[in-house]
Amino acid sequence: MTTVDERSTRTQRMLVYLAVGAVLGALLVAGYLRFHSARVTAEAGAKADRLVTRLTEEGARTPSRDQLVRLLGTDGGAICVDPAAALARATSDTGIANGAGGPGTRPVLAAGTVVRAQLLVIEVYCPAKLAGFQEYVGGLGFADGTGG
Repeated sequence: MTTVDERSTRTQRMLVYLAVGAVLGALLVAGYLRFHSARVTAEAGAKADRLVTRLTEEGARTPSRDQLVRLLGTDGGAICVDPAAALARATSDTGIANGAGGPGTRPVLAAGTVVRAQLLVIEVYCPAKLAGFQEYVGGLGFADGTGG
């Protein structure tokens, strides 16, 4: 027959085991999350570095690496969701309009450099979608005749 002391000792031991298990489990989860976060940040940083290099080669102004990491992450953010979709086209067309509001808004012949940065982002972050966006850009007219 077990005594009260043996039962309370067994209960205390079980509580200690559960507490130690919970702490070890929490440390394991925290370690995994930090490892995953560091890997994602390294990948986002590498892509941002590639984009900065490509923008510099094109002679464009470059945002900071940290801005690109926060904005585009590892997947290109909103730019890569569907760059050749109607909403993306409308946003891009608005960016190369004359800047007037309301009825005065009209498309203009902008320099081809306007869309080159967007092409570079797609090239670095979502190259599988580059062909569709290039097809869209190929249909635009530019003042310098570059066609994108």
